Amino acid sequence: MKQRYIAELLAEFVGTFVLVMVVLNVSRYGLPFFTAIAAGAAIATFYSVAVKISGGHFNPAVTLGLFSVRKLTFVRTVAYLVAQAVGAVAGWQLYDYFAQRSLKNASTSWDWRVVIAEAVGAIVFTIAFAAVIRQKIEGWQAAVTIGAAFFLGSTIAGLASNGLLNPALALGVRSFDWNYLVGPIVGGLVGFNLYIYVLEPIMNKTVTARVVAAPHKASANRRSGRAKK
Repeated sequence: MKQRYIAELLAEFVGTFVLVMVVLNVSRYGLPFFTAIAAGAAIATFYSVAVKISGGHFNPAVTLGLFSVRKLTFVRTVAYLVAQAVGAVAGWQLYDYFAQRSLKNASTSWDWRVVIAEAVGAIVFTIAFAAVIRQKIEGWQAAVTIGAAFFLGSTIAGLASNGLLNPALALGVRSFDWNYLVGPIVGGLVGFNLYIYVLEPIMNKTVTARVVAAPHKASANRRSGRAKK
């Protein structure tokens, strides 16, 4: 395996590991608002670290969303998913070691409210992620946009769910079940495809129309000016 691929998988592993550790630690205080802020900050920070290496996904919903719009190969997609899952489990196990107790399983039965909430939150997050990629936003603006979008999506989803928006994170905090698998993945697929195949084409048509109309408007203004003279 080439060193480049190893670096990509390590970046996804480390980013997911840190995200899980941060969420587990902050969530001990029982304040979901601050947990969402901490998760957004962790994502923003390690997105900046990993964007030039792996793209800074740390989330199967992002990875599968990019695969659905043909931005990732099948092999790389599977490898990223494995790295994220291993990173999540490593974070969970290290938390157990530090806390000197086993994290309780918090999985639940199927609940449409939770699934829809996670999907809606993931749509908000992945639309912003897609916009950063397609508009080629870089540096701190990209990191802040993605971190803030996760916070917003998590806050919205928090009305009916834990606001995880990430199956790997759900695995790491032991809330992994069909709700937190299906909801974020469906949301990720919708978010990326909605932006790339609906929102972006409409935006491009609008920009093109304005560019085409600008010379005609300028010409009309010049003719109007000469007529007044």
